[in-house]
Amino acid sequence: ADKTHTKKAPPPFATSAIFGTTRRSAHVSTASNARKNMFSATGSSFARGTAQVSSSSVRASSSSGRQSRVVRIVAKDQNSRPSLNDVAEFKTSPEDTGSASVQIALLTKRIENLTAHLQANRKDYSTTRGLKMLLGKRGRLQKYLAKKDPAKYKTTMKGLGLKMK
Repeated sequence: ADKTHTKKAPPPFATSAIFGTTRRSAHVSTASNARKNMFSATGSSFARGTAQVSSSSVRASSSSGRQSRVVRIVAKDQNSRPSLNDVAEFKTSPEDTGSASVQIALLTKRIENLTAHLQANRKDYSTTRGLKMLLGKRGRLQKYLAKKDPAKYKTTMKGLGLKMK
């Protein structure tokens, strides 16, 4: 009853001196094959959370000759980025796209959408950081508009339902 001792195979990412060579390349190729299988059909797509992830049939080849797929993330609900038509009442002219009142209105719409998202996803910390940055940007624009044109500031704040500082 002599038992033979069998040597265990090293894990695919082993780099120790015991195994001699680095086998990380096998691990990487497996991961890239899994990524390719995820989008096996041309133009396939799947939904995840609030975004639609789809791959296009356009393939780009890199300098090493490998082909990769282009992946686009498209917002499911188009309210994630408000359009200029949503804030038409704050424009000073039909061509106005960047005045402080229009920017404040656009930021307010984005802040409302992110707030609704965070109520459903409380632990989404990267979105929380983005929301805080948008709040700071809107605050700076409000301060600028209040100093530059107090009358426009009052009408903008009243139109958006925001408190005046």
